[in-house]
Amino acid sequence: MMLTIASKWSPSKSKFQSKLVNDNDQHLHMKVNPVPVNPSAPQAQSLNVKDDNLMIKQPLLKGDDLVKYIHLDLKGAPPQADKFYENFFDFVDKLQMGVKGVVIEYEDILPLEGRFANATHRFHYTKSDMELIQTAAKSHQLDVIPLIQTFGHLEWLLKFQQFELFRDDLNSPMVITPCLNETYLLLEDLLKQTLDMHPYSNIIHIGCDEVVLTNSHPQCRETWMDAPERYVDHVKRIANIVRRIRPAIRILIWDDVIRGDQFLVNEKLLNELKGLVEPVAWNYHPAFDDSYVFSPVWNIYSNIFSTVWAASAFKGGLNRYSMQTNATHHVHNNRAWLQFLQTLSTDKRNAFSGIILTGWSRFDHFMPLCDLLPTAYQSLVGSLYTINTGKIIPIEYINDCDSLMNLVGRDAQLCQSLPGLSIWSGISSLASSLTQIDDRLTFLHTVAPSYNRKHRFVRRYELDSRLTELQAFHTDLLTLTQSLHQQFSELYSIDIIDEWFDLYISPTLERINTTLVEFSPVRNQTFWPRRPLI
Repeated sequence: MMLTIASKWSPSKSKFQSKLVNDNDQHLHMKVNPVPVNPSAPQAQSLNVKDDNLMIKQPLLKGDDLVKYIHLDLKGAPPQADKFYENFFDFVDKLQMGVKGVVIEYEDILPLEGRFANATHRFHYTKSDMELIQTAAKSHQLDVIPLIQTFGHLEWLLKFQQFELFRDDLNSPMVITPCLNETYLLLEDLLKQTLDMHPYSNIIHIGCDEVVLTNSHPQCRETWMDAPERYVDHVKRIANIVRRIRPAIRILIWDDVIRGDQFLVNEKLLNELKGLVEPVAWNYHPAFDDSYVFSPVWNIYSNIFSTVWAASAFKGGLNRYSMQTNATHHVHNNRAWLQFLQTLSTDKRNAFSGIILTGWSRFDHFMPLCDLLPTAYQSLVGSLYTINTGKIIPIEYINDCDSLMNLVGRDAQLCQSLPGLSIWSGISSLASSLTQIDDRLTFLHTVAPSYNRKHRFVRRYELDSRLTELQAFHTDLLTLTQSLHQQFSELYSIDIIDEWFDLYISPTLERINTTLVEFSPVRNQTFWPRRPLI
């Protein structure tokens, strides 16, 4: 299925919001990207990949020679800087799995000044926090690549009335218009402040994914371009701005837009980006389909770009609501990248110099929190192990760091450096408790459905025992919640704790309270009416 939009061009299917396909059916007049990639859709095969020996049956190209970066997405649950980065970087360093650095997607967490001062998160990092991150990374020989969106996914900024006129579509704050000269002054300010806070960085990621460009800003009529041309023109202008600020820097962009039909049939247009940017090809599926593997895009990339990057996921690329990371899905996704690279000819394979293991925290600025980082440690370590060795290890039932380190042949003392371990174990316990409570609530509604409760015609002895059991679970859940709240406070600020608990615990507490209230009238029934009950 392919995404179309009202404008003359659109990127490939969204990472996360495949519903846009149906939302825009009325505008079906242009076919786009023939390489359907929807990493957000839960895939049945993610849990059914057959590995009889938990190893690749055929010799598999190992990715230990690939430069590896870990993506930290701060638009959801940014950890408190002084409680996280030194410890996490120390763990990654001592893990010795070939991680070259981190890609940090800050969004509104940067301590921006001037025109951005009132657009940042109220609990944003301080300048001291930023210095701490750079110093800690440098001391552990890790590079920091800042990821700053410069086209789409600027809703954190464009949502404000102050920046409304910078929107491509005045009714939507997702994409910045490329038709205003002021846009480039605004983005230059953003990029300069960002790079000033990253004095050691020689690579920057400028985003540019999921750009649903409508060309509907009034100023676009003054300087009309087709959307693909407009996209390339914008990227070129951003690249030139970045190079003015830091001349020798390398520039990465997501590849989903330039993978579209309009670019594949117009290699000359894509060639305008040669020497300016390096595409990062993302795919979060546990198995790649043939249309992706055998796409002509890989020939085009190898002809135009000297360097191409891969992007897998270790968390957040599956469900918009997710309390725990599906480690099995993500480990198979990382193995799928190795299998794909093995299908390429030597020259095309050699063009892939690095892989970014993405760790999404929200699907976008307006979406809920998903997959807190501590719940993804086994997925991250398992994915790195798979990339380096080509092997799959059984990590799905690992819920403690010591067992995880033993499984990948590392010293369990490494766990002492890993921040948020109590959150990992606490959420594991919570998940088990919530599953049991959900089972009890479901069963209670089979014992006493609404019709029976309305007529007070319920098998009391069973109802009474089940409600007593539910009350005990309710007490245990409150105790567990209190403990987890304390564990969260060791790493996260109060706003994150409030949001996460409201998303993942409050609904169950409300269901329990509602059930106890609704079922109490029939709990003490000692006689019952004659049938029929009407």
